Amino acid sequence: MTYTYPAARRALHWIIAVLVLLMLPYGMIFTDFDNKPVIEGILGTGSFDVMYDLHKSTGILILCLMVIRIVLAFLQPKPPYRAPLTKAEKAGSGAVHGLLYALLVIMPVLGWVGVSAYRAPLPFYGLFQVPPIVAQNRPLAENAFELHELAAKIVIVLLIAHIGAALYHGFVKKDGLLRRMLG
Repeated sequence: MTYTYPAARRALHWIIAVLVLLMLPYGMIFTDFDNKPVIEGILGTGSFDVMYDLHKSTGILILCLMVIRIVLAFLQPKPPYRAPLTKAEKAGSGAVHGLLYALLVIMPVLGWVGVSAYRAPLPFYGLFQVPPIVAQNRPLAENAFELHELAAKIVIVLLIAHIGAALYHGFVKKDGLLRRMLG
């Protein structure tokens, strides 16, 4: 009996994890327009806009990968646990995973809404323009960006809980749970 997730689900987990861990601090720097003069002073004229476009592109990529991940979660069931979890561990795990999945869809959608309502361009890595999904509306854009930032802060807290729990299971309980996603 295998206790590890299928390869596709493991790959998506780690790709999304790396992208999100890069995007959180990156987003705090390159979406704060007060930083533009400093960034362009260091990296050169136009660099801030390029970096902001990369942030928007990667947000759309995370959204697409999360949709695939959710589909795979329905098609490929979770592997059994080597050692059963306590009721509290199951509840905590379910809550953290559920909120992470939801926010990793909601957060890029909020960014997309904000950019669309602001009527800023949304290039996808320079390959094409992602179309707006709402009409131009500056107050809506500001609200969407505020919610996007709040979602990011909640994701940070959830990631700390998720990573902490994984390390606890891997190095303290040594119950095989960490290996489920390592293969």
